Amino acid sequence: MINEAMKGYVEEKIRNLSEQAPHFVLEELKQRIVNSQKKFSKDDIDALFQSITENYSAQKEKSLVGKVDKLFDEISAIEKMLTPGKSRNLQDSDRKDTEKKPKLVERPFLAPKLEKVGDDVVSLVIALRWLEFLLDNYGPENTLDVLDYYENLGWISSTVKEQMTRFTKMTGMLGPVQEYKIKPTIQDHVITMLFIEKLNGEEVNRELIETLEREFRSLKKGVDELYGI
Repeated sequence: MINEAMKGYVEEKIRNLSEQAPHFVLEELKQRIVNSQKKFSKDDIDALFQSITENYSAQKEKSLVGKVDKLFDEISAIEKMLTPGKSRNLQDSDRKDTEKKPKLVERPFLAPKLEKVGDDVVSLVIALRWLEFLLDNYGPENTLDVLDYYENLGWISSTVKEQMTRFTKMTGMLGPVQEYKIKPTIQDHVITMLFIEKLNGEEVNRELIETLEREFRSLKKGVDELYGI
């Protein structure tokens, strides 16, 4: 247990480390400290937060943020190449967009989040990168089941499912024989939702990623699973 003064110290640690690890991870650690029966000293708290930030830094390339950064770096490069003059003109508006509160995942969906994959080059590239992600993780057969699941959940329409199924057959992206996952993890849900957001023309930033992480964390307690904490 910790007293009010120590709670203030924990809050200060969270503020100081906000750029070094996702906020909800730091908040999770705070709750564990507050609810624990153990007596914590400042040194104990410092060691716990240092462990979290060092672990996150070491694992970042394998974490959700690291994975998403790599996925969308490629897409952003393609967008800039296709619209070379657009990025400069939109810098101010993009900055305002990042200041807005990110859109939460709406539940239940009254209409599919994604109605159709556009036929422009960028949309097709995004869809193929999403398909590659699904096939790498689930294989061809399980990918169709996952698409069914997302249709039933209301994330995608039957049109999108048919488009993605057709892309699978057209591309022949089968991958090596291996043991595939059957059910999506929290990371997989978040990455899929980010692809859907991108296909809808939404800007994707770290704040949105962390918001989506918090949303899916309500479905399954996931800090240990996501970051090995």
